[in-house]
Amino acid sequence: LMLVTMRGQWGEFNPWQVSMGQAVKPALESVGVKCFPVDTAEEIGETFVAAADIAFNGRLSAAVLISQRVIGAKGFGVK
Repeated sequence: LMLVTMRGQWGEFNPWQVSMGQAVKPALESVGVKCFPVDTAEEIGETFVAAADIAFNGRLSAAVLISQRVIGAKGFGVK
């Protein structure tokens, strides 16, 4: 079970992060990880519970992908 905070999405200032951000879900799915993206903070809890259920009861790999929109764009002093 993974909890992944995404980069390379909404508001990304660093173009190097965009390619990796786009590749996360397809790369995880290609090795059998069930991905559950969330775009709002309100979805995180219930989505994590559902992913944990499939991971532990189904004995499957699962990842909750938290959108950059939820965690906010990184700035590192760049405006």
